Amino acid sequence: MKILYGIQGTGNGHVSRATQIISRLKNRDSEVDVMFSGCTEDKAYDASIIKAPGFYKGFTFSVKNGRIRLFNTLKHLSPGQFFKDVARFDARDYDLVITDFEPVSAWIARKINRPCIGIGHQYAFLHDIPMDRSNPLSKWIIQYFAPADIAIGMHWHHFGRPIVPPVIPADITPSDTVDESLILVYLPFESRDQIRDLLLPFKGFRFAVYAQSRGEEPAEEGHIQWHPFSKALFHRDLARCAGVISNAGFELPSEALSLGKKILVKPLKGQFEQISNAMALNLLNLGVTMSFLDKHCVEKWLSQTSTIKRKYPDVADHIAEWVMAGNFTSTARLVKETWQEAA
Repeated sequence: MKILYGIQGTGNGHVSRATQIISRLKNRDSEVDVMFSGCTEDKAYDASIIKAPGFYKGFTFSVKNGRIRLFNTLKHLSPGQFFKDVARFDARDYDLVITDFEPVSAWIARKINRPCIGIGHQYAFLHDIPMDRSNPLSKWIIQYFAPADIAIGMHWHHFGRPIVPPVIPADITPSDTVDESLILVYLPFESRDQIRDLLLPFKGFRFAVYAQSRGEEPAEEGHIQWHPFSKALFHRDLARCAGVISNAGFELPSEALSLGKKILVKPLKGQFEQISNAMALNLLNLGVTMSFLDKHCVEKWLSQTSTIKRKYPDVADHIAEWVMAGNFTSTARLVKETWQEAA
């Protein structure tokens, strides 16, 4: 089977999840070509698994100081380029298109009338689950941004809907020892000055902050350590740390839950998915949320210990098996088996 796989490049979570699924598909002798959109060509990915990536502009949000800038987002949209990319891509040799909420590949599938499978957290919001309902436009975007013939949504709970558990990377493994003073911080949408101001008062802890631009050298300011993003070092600190402070994405909290780490999230203002994730974390009692970078909330959270740990199966392998079986009419068995193993 020859597959075109589209990956939304705006965050590391999409790449991490897709890499696991592509690896399992290739293990089953499928040929997978990848396209990225919403990122530049220096996007970090595992070249040993992801083959011949193409980079397209797609659509992405403009963000500053933890808030989506709507005017700048609209200003930099390029619908003309998007339609050209879809029209010019020759996808006639592909049997199937898979999209991780990536719009160019999804609309290419419609153009050539190939089956399209949507795999990712965002597709969970096509169902009646806890979510931010304050902006009707957000639900419209979820439906039409990267449409799929069949969607496999992911979440921390199924909520009685056809949703599967998260995909956890194979190299996310517990450490033999946990450093109770080490806190992993990943707040890519907040300014460095704001992060420093938030963490400075807590000198009894060490904060590993992944916020440097790629190529910058690590830097140390007392108990705050600044790191450029490195998958290996990030996963090392995630395994060793006592807790995680992050924006309210999906992949990192999922990885933290699988390791039993306590979680404190600050959702990106104006971002439907992150606000909804914060709601779900509260509802499921899986983590603590703050609406702004709140020192008092951090102080209280640091004094707590985590008793929550989630066991997730190899969801990527289940998905690859389901894809290769070729029966795209129902996800019922896939959903049932993955949650049974998670339980």
